[in-house]
Amino acid sequence: MTLGMLIFAVVGGGFLSSQVIFFTSLACICVVIGIVAALTGVGGAVLFTPIMMAFTPINMDIIRSTGLAIATMSSLVSSRQYLGSNLANFRLVLVSSVPYTLFAIIGSLLGLRIGVLGSLGKAVIRFSLGVLVLSIAVLFMLRGSGAGNLSYTVKGDKLAGLLKLNSTYSDYSLNTIVKYNVGNLQWGLLSLMGVGLISGMFGLGAGWAIVPIYSMLMQLPLKVAAASSLVLIGIGDSAAMWVYINNGAFIPLFAVPCLLGIVIGARVGSRIMPKIKTSYLKILVVIVMIIAGLRLLQQSLSILMGWL
Repeated sequence: MTLGMLIFAVVGGGFLSSQVIFFTSLACICVVIGIVAALTGVGGAVLFTPIMMAFTPINMDIIRSTGLAIATMSSLVSSRQYLGSNLANFRLVLVSSVPYTLFAIIGSLLGLRIGVLGSLGKAVIRFSLGVLVLSIAVLFMLRGSGAGNLSYTVKGDKLAGLLKLNSTYSDYSLNTIVKYNVGNLQWGLLSLMGVGLISGMFGLGAGWAIVPIYSMLMQLPLKVAAASSLVLIGIGDSAAMWVYINNGAFIPLFAVPCLLGIVIGARVGSRIMPKIKTSYLKILVVIVMIIAGLRLLQQSLSILMGWL
């Protein structure tokens, strides 16, 4: 029995109509997603949202709001440690949170408005998400293992210097204090507007995009980029989630098992990470994302073609 068949049987009633079985199955699926996410470095919401939307009949607004809750929870679990060790650049996060949060809220509003259009609106959302998921899969393949930005002493941005965003952190693996400058701040903030819009509209979280923006465009060390990304997600996605909550699209009874499953899975994954090779898992994640993306396109194209 495939994942889609299992959840459909649970949701649709039939021989697995028990709510206990439904929520237990949902939590178990999310545990698996959490383990894979922790082992491969992919955010849980990036897997949760397209899989649930492609292979289950659950309302897409509920799925997207839960995806944002998963992204927020993942951020909150890690943020305290990163902020306490100064690995996350808090000043930069505060500056970044303005465009990211604003456009994440706009994205949530747009997503809800498109969904109101009925079958056409749902088809547009599924088609757009399918294209996005396939693009993320390609990005994930091309990204490779990467050592990150090794040139930390690049020429800083004038605006970043004015806002005192340049900082240092302790790299215990190198046993040294690393000093770095923030570059291309204006372009980075503009890019975060688009990422926030996508995150709010599709409920994906945005670590897959924020980390490259911070590390490649704004030239931060990879560790700082990843830590700052998690803190930023906790601010922006929690604000976008409230748009869904205020519109009745967030169902705690559905979200709680998902969040528990993701958290448990992430903890298990982080413990077994040193003992397992993740290269094959990364290939598996890419395959799952491609299948989910193609399924979303298949679901939407028949409806879109009928409207053309």
